[in-house]
Amino acid sequence: MYISHHWLSFLIILIYSLCSHCQRSSPLKVEKDTAVYTLLEKYHHYSELDRLLLQWEKNYTKIAQVFNIGKSVTGRNLFVVHLTSPLISDIEKEQDEKELLKPKFKYVANMHGDEAIGREMMIALIYYLLLNSKSDTRINRLLSTTDIYIMPTMNPDGFESSTEGLCDSRKLRGRGNANDIDLNRDFPSQFQPLKKSNNGTISDIFYDRQPETIALMKWILKENFVLSANLHGGSLVASYPYDETIHHTPHTYGQSPDDSLFRYLARTYADKHLTMAKGEGCAAEFSGGITNGANWYDVSGGMQDFNYLHSNAFEITLELSCCKYPSPQDGLLQKEWDNNREALLSYIEMSHLGIKGFIRDAKTQTGISGALIQVEGILHPVRSIKYGVYWRLLLPGLHNITVTASGYLSQTKFNINVTNENLTSALRLDFNLQPSIQDTSSSSSSIKDVSSINDVYNLLSNYAEKLMNNSRENILKTLIEPKDKFQYHNYDSMVEKLKELNNKYPNITSLYTIGKSNEKRDLWVMIISDQPLIHEP
Repeated sequence: MYISHHWLSFLIILIYSLCSHCQRSSPLKVEKDTAVYTLLEKYHHYSELDRLLLQWEKNYTKIAQVFNIGKSVTGRNLFVVHLTSPLISDIEKEQDEKELLKPKFKYVANMHGDEAIGREMMIALIYYLLLNSKSDTRINRLLSTTDIYIMPTMNPDGFESSTEGLCDSRKLRGRGNANDIDLNRDFPSQFQPLKKSNNGTISDIFYDRQPETIALMKWILKENFVLSANLHGGSLVASYPYDETIHHTPHTYGQSPDDSLFRYLARTYADKHLTMAKGEGCAAEFSGGITNGANWYDVSGGMQDFNYLHSNAFEITLELSCCKYPSPQDGLLQKEWDNNREALLSYIEMSHLGIKGFIRDAKTQTGISGALIQVEGILHPVRSIKYGVYWRLLLPGLHNITVTASGYLSQTKFNINVTNENLTSALRLDFNLQPSIQDTSSSSSSIKDVSSINDVYNLLSNYAEKLMNNSRENILKTLIEPKDKFQYHNYDSMVEKLKELNNKYPNITSLYTIGKSNEKRDLWVMIISDQPLIHEP
């Protein structure tokens, strides 16, 4: 039988297309995708969410753990799902370097109760990761290399007060929590003073904040997340820090030290989203689907900036839909899942950018927590955590990395080539620090080294006794008046003096550089504290 050349070509293409489709969509994959789509036929209220999460934890005991980090105003749990493979105890983790080096990632949704798309996307993502944990190579790899934490709703009270089908309920209850407080204006601001207590004294950073906010703040400070995203609704854009500028002038760019990295992270999500980067509808004002937060509108007390300024976490904000709480009819939630699925997965993979490793004592090989990891040219250090583990997200390029720790000589590694070619593991870069040698030549000096806690207590006790014996003026002179005359220091003598003080008081000072001047002089910083490299909220 004769078949024309054109018909033969068409037949080959048709057969190839059918075979390719079969390879891409196996019956098992279709079944799992269908299960997620079925889940997204409706919104899930608090009691349903509680039931689902506990059932999934029961069905996937080896990779899923459900817990709560606190309660809302009305007593609803703030649920978090921890997904990783294998799910092991902290004691088991201590014995395994690979497990210790897993970066921690988090998604937080539904901060504004009436912004519901992100809530359902998180529920779908949890289910999708569980269903595909064994059968999908990419998902299996993601769970094996990353500690993933997902909070479907930060504001369960607000969601229960919101009205399905309303695109903007700003004038109605639901956006805020049960106290009608906007939780994304309730975090500490870098430009606003802390609140004063009733007696007029400055309080700590948790004072007079909402229970949901306090729970998130403590969680963020405790868990040492590497990367994060906060899911909202009402527009279609990926927004990055800073959210706030010092004068709060409208449309002022709030540039952070990691501006280039944040723009890359935001572009990654926008480009992987099916529509965000196209600039259609409510996204028309955003070139490429991204924006600087403050340049869009100034937000004081936002969670995004709190993550970056008070912890090691890099967070961006994802606005997922023009309508905040649309009706789920006509498969709307399924369409949103299709729009966001690849972007959600790709963004988690960004946890493996840059460098990671251990910072240890060169003599004892014990981990050093609280060390500062500083990248030359980026004025934003991160800190090592328990066992000396650290992570530092970086863009590709040659980087000079300096590590400083109290009681140790600083160490710099030059021209570290970061490629980010492997999105399953950041570049391993360990540091072994030499203990600093204390200057004992002035041991007979009348100036006492108050490095140890006991010495501090003894010294204060002696001062208190002397003050009670009517020698106040003489004591104050010894405390605040140096024996040497005041003098100006040129650059070299200043550096020499700073190093002398650091060597003399290694346990209460930390000395490091944050970059160079135009004439290549180091920009030195000295921290003086009882724990100079430990964040104490």
